[in-house]
Amino acid sequence: MTGCASAPAPEASPPSKQSSLEAAYGALDRADTSVVVAVSLDGAPPSVREFGALQEDGVPAEKTLVDIGSITKTVTAVAVSKLVDQSVVRLDETLAEIFPGVPEDKSRITVEQLLTHSGGLTGSVGDDFEQIDRDELLRRAFTSPLIELPGTRYAYSNVGYSILAAIIEIRSGRSYEDYLRDEVLAPTGVGGIGYLSEYADERSIRSASGESVLAASWGEHDVSWNLVGNGGLVTTAPTFVRFLQELTSGRLLSASALDRLQQPHIAEDDAGSSFYGYGLVVQDVPDLGRIYWHDGGNDVFSAEWSLYADHGDVIFTAGVDAAPGESAAGAAASVLREHLYGASG
Repeated sequence: MTGCASAPAPEASPPSKQSSLEAAYGALDRADTSVVVAVSLDGAPPSVREFGALQEDGVPAEKTLVDIGSITKTVTAVAVSKLVDQSVVRLDETLAEIFPGVPEDKSRITVEQLLTHSGGLTGSVGDDFEQIDRDELLRRAFTSPLIELPGTRYAYSNVGYSILAAIIEIRSGRSYEDYLRDEVLAPTGVGGIGYLSEYADERSIRSASGESVLAASWGEHDVSWNLVGNGGLVTTAPTFVRFLQELTSGRLLSASALDRLQQPHIAEDDAGSSFYGYGLVVQDVPDLGRIYWHDGGNDVFSAEWSLYADHGDVIFTAGVDAAPGESAAGAAASVLREHLYGASG
């Protein structure tokens, strides 16, 4: 009887996304970083987990309120885009058309330039804890020197997004939070993104020293206009993932408004490695495709979201920073990317 060669061993199948996610969770558990994460794979409802000290606070991961920092800009950009959809604001409308008495050097700055950080405005005009109202914010913004010629270069500006929040209030006749809740979120059933109107101290994420968002981010009082529209919103991890899913599905904005929001309008650096849209960063990464993302932090709390358009996945992380400049959210996001896509950047 003649022998026959044995069949070659089958190649091992690549791990599924779900098994890769579970491996990432194991790595995060071993790292003992204090973070809450929400991950949606292929458009499914998000998987929500928390790690480190957050596991011991008695608040379920899906109910933990986190400070999303500068991710607030994503929300503000969507709200402004909604006003454009409603024909209440134009993207080419200038500050002089909206506010009386704008100085000449800032009079021709447009709404779109504010959205893309190309208005040439200074980064900030005060501390997050300093209690100032909308009028004082606008006075300081309009009297501060420009740092770039409007419309020429990217220059990240918290002030610009607070001016956008003021435009939302002036043109809608409602507070920033009320317009966000009633016109942007409520029609799709998404709720739970706001400032004091959505805050509950007993559900707040806590800093390494035990301070809540109210204390560590807002200074134990209502949110200053140094933050309104540009930072400091609170929400839960699964709520923000749902917000992004509603946005990209076309249920928050018209198709044309969503397309404009996601366009790579202006390079963030001379190399053109990333671009800013409206309230989000746009990157095309080899082997990963188009990614939209934003991050934020105040050296106490940090947060980051990323939407992998070619994969149908959304990752949101928020956490407690161990030290200034060390983003817990960014570190957790890197672990998740490495396990899901083999990319740590």
